[in-house]
Formats: sequence, C-alpha cells, structure tokens
Amino acid sequence: MNNKKGFVFLILFSLPFLTFISCSNTEQENSAEEETPTLRYTANSLYESTIWTEAVELDRLTSNISAVPGVSSRINLSPLAVLASKESFSKKVFPVLGSFGSLDTTLISKSLREMLTSFSDAVSKNTPADSFMAKDCLYSLALFYTDFNKIFGDCLELNKVEEPVAEDSAETDSNSEAKTEDAAESKKEPDVAEQGESPKKIEEKLYFTSYFFGQPFLDGVCYEVPVKFFCDKATLTLSVFCIENSGSWKIDQVQIADWEIF
Repeated sequence: MNNKKGFVFLILFSLPFLTFISCSNTEQENSAEEETPTLRYTANSLYESTIWTEAVELDRLTSNISAVPGVSSRINLSPLAVLASKESFSKKVFPVLGSFGSLDTTLISKSLREMLTSFSDAVSKNTPADSFMAKDCLYSLALFYTDFNKIFGDCLELNKVEEPVAEDSAETDSNSEAKTEDAAESKKEPDVAEQGESPKKIEEKLYFTSYFFGQPFLDGVCYEVPVKFFCDKATLTLSVFCIENSGSWKIDQVQIADWEIF
C-alpha cells in the first residue's frame, strides 16, 4: 500500500514539470517556423505585396468557349477544334510552292493586281510593256527583254520568220496563164471588203499560257512581287518591283529570278 501511494504521489508531482517542458518545446517549434517560412507563407506574401493591373479582355477570358454554334453540345470536341471554329482565333492558311514562296496575295491591292495582270499579259505575248514602267526605268525593261529572248528564243520560237516557198520554174510557167485568168475574173467580182464583211482578226500567240502571283515582299514603299509563268515548254519566274506614284502603280525594275525549259 505504501508503495502505491508513493507512486501516485510521484506522478502528481511530475505533471507540472512535464507540462512546462511541453510548452517550451511548442514555443521552440513556432519560433523555428517563423525563422524558416514555408512555401505557402512565401507565396501569400508575394501575392499580397504584388500590385496587380486590371484584366485585359476580361469578357473573352470569362466567356464560355466550350461549345461551337451549330454543333450539338453532346459531341465531344477537342480544344483545337473549338479554337479553330472561332474567327478571332483562326488564321487563313495559304499553300507554299517550293522556292517560289507563299501564295498569300492579300497584301496586293486591286489597283496593283490590275497593273500586274496587264504587264503579265504583255510578257506572255512578248509584246512591248513600256507603259507599265516608271519614269527613267525603261533600261531595266530593255535588259529584261534582251535576256528573255536569249533564254527562250529557240524554245518558244520567238524570232522564227517563215521564209516564202520558192516555186518551181516549170510550175510557174504552167500556172501563169491560170493566174492571169483568175486576176481578170477577180476584177469582175465585187470586192469582199466593199460588201461590208469585217476582216478576220489575227489571234495573238501566247508564249506563256498561265501565270500567278506570290506573296509580296515589302521594302518601304517598294513591293517586290514574284510572278511565275507556265507553258508546255518552259516556266519563268520574275521578281517585279512596283512603286506607287500619285495613286497609280508603276514598275521600277524587272528581274528574271528562275526559269526551266522542258
């Protein structure tokens, strides 16, 4: 019995001492946490000390873009499909032709396109294009046509002249009388032109049957527009440098960038 009483007395005497030790340990842990802040504490401190600006395009950030107009909400769409359906997020894609570059011609205005079309028609027919050149730039056009004729002269038969066929002397003598009679009869018949019939139109030969423009390169006020020509015998790529003067477009320089003969 005496032993039990002594044990109980020892426990009761030790309780205040244990409580003091526990409190001192808690205070030490709190002080340690204050000396070494946690990641949450650091993040909250940075958030509170940061000066935030107003949200840009808040309506777009808060709008619901999880559905596409005209498409049932029961159909699962990928995020890319949803973004592609939005006009503000979508971007036009243009084909790219090898070394020629992109076929994006959105930067070519209507007036510039009309001038380039007329000039390209002249090149396709190998006809003069002086009216499309800017002032004091005819020398560049002359060099272009010189190189053009050297490269494609034989291929496109640019300088071919048909020689008159020599008639045999015997045939000439035998047909001389017939020609004389035909000439006499032709005097009796009324002239076709006098009857009001229009003369036949001579069709211009197209050396290049088609062409298209590429994406222009802007250098200040000068537009460098690539133009590619096609025919069944060859291709031709030009770099046409265009400048705008008083609302009209003129060509400053023409360069042959590439060609191919089949």
